[in-house]
Amino acid sequence: MDVERPLVTANFEDCNLVVIQRNPTSGSGKGAKQLLKLIRELRRIGYRVRLFGSRERLDQYIADNAVQTQLRCLVAAGGDGTVADLVSRYPGFPIATLPLGTENLMARYLQIPRSGEFVAQMIHRLSMQLFDTAFANNQRFLLMASVGVDAQVVQRLHAVRAGHIRRLSYVKPILQSFLGYRFPGLSVYSTDAGLCGEGTHVIVTNIPAYGFRMSFSPQADPRNGLLDVRIFRRTGRITTLIHALRTRFGLADRRDDVQRFTTREIEIRSTADNTPVQCDGDPAPDCPLRIRVAPASMTIVVPETHWRSSATEE
Repeated sequence: MDVERPLVTANFEDCNLVVIQRNPTSGSGKGAKQLLKLIRELRRIGYRVRLFGSRERLDQYIADNAVQTQLRCLVAAGGDGTVADLVSRYPGFPIATLPLGTENLMARYLQIPRSGEFVAQMIHRLSMQLFDTAFANNQRFLLMASVGVDAQVVQRLHAVRAGHIRRLSYVKPILQSFLGYRFPGLSVYSTDAGLCGEGTHVIVTNIPAYGFRMSFSPQADPRNGLLDVRIFRRTGRITTLIHALRTRFGLADRRDDVQRFTTREIEIRSTADNTPVQCDGDPAPDCPLRIRVAPASMTIVVPETHWRSSATEE
């Protein structure tokens, strides 16, 4: 059952301070230019702007009550990890995003371009909406969590990461994971129904966006108070490759291959130790993994067109 998510009614629109957290490893080149355009456009409109590259200095600044009473929104200038980091630290404040990362799934879902002027005008209009987030054990995520071969890719990439990630950075970890992953058995349990299903790959989504424009769960909705769960039953490299290709080209799942359901909480157990887990493209706690939704726990600044279209759908 869908849960209506109205516009946020707090008086943030009366505030004129915009605080930006920049991910130092994102936003080089054209991205840095868009960050400067965002700051210039906000100041032209009449807002005060503060930019931080250090999480610690930002935390010290926001701790001041006088700053909090003037704060219109926080801006995540980077990828999805920067957005998730701000939401985890400041869940009570509106979060806007300037997409500067390699993958910007939240911005893609909201249809926010890599444009400083666009984001400045979006902040000025300040249409806000409440979205769900979720927790994998105690780690908050916004988009998705998974247990399986894609999580192995994430772990391999982060083990050797040095600076900005490009799409080509994924090639070696993908090949290594595809050739070396052992596909341990996974069991998915619900607090209400017990054992829900078994397979070798589990993806839990909150927002219907995934890297490399893969669409594993196009029905996922961050406003319905539910998580979209997919259990991939078949084992093996060829089966995994075929399913990835079918997903990339928008073909429907085969019923025997994939089990799909929605829920508020699950637990995932593995037959092997150190089974890879990832949340929003970052390594996450190992199994057993408890995943639960946190309804209406994130205030996001959205384009007015997104608000109008989502309100029509409801």
